[in-house]
Amino acid sequence: MVGLCLLSGGARAQFYDLDGAYHCVTTPDAACGERLGNRPPPPPPPKETLDGPSAAASLADAIVRLKKGAATGADIRLIEARAGAKDPHAVEALAWCRLNGIGMVPDAVGAYWLYREAADLGVANARKNQIAIYETRLSSAERHQVLLRENGPEPER
Repeated sequence: MVGLCLLSGGARAQFYDLDGAYHCVTTPDAACGERLGNRPPPPPPPKETLDGPSAAASLADAIVRLKKGAATGADIRLIEARAGAKDPHAVEALAWCRLNGIGMVPDAVGAYWLYREAADLGVANARKNQIAIYETRLSSAERHQVLLRENGPEPER
């Protein structure tokens, strides 16, 4: 019990003695500006993660580079990771990459299914893109493959 009181008292004393910070908040003067100006720089922003604001900005940057034709391997990996987490914009961007072979082997069938997923996630025009792929980019064998998957196996006679 005595140890708790000592810790509690010590913490309060440090709070009021932090480079005069408390004084500068309650009654600032010229010396406060000097003391506050000599502080170390703020820490760098957090490293990118797969979720959160920095990831959203990074995904947006990756998509901008993708549109310019300058996507990096890291951009493609980020887009793939975010698509795996069901980010609608990443799924659409990944569909574009698959269709056009950006950072991977072209795969029109894979792009077809990704555009369907993007449409299911609410991406505008994704269904139109899916239909366009079906009509213009799939071979007759690939169309047959897609239809079989869409409709399931034919019943036995």
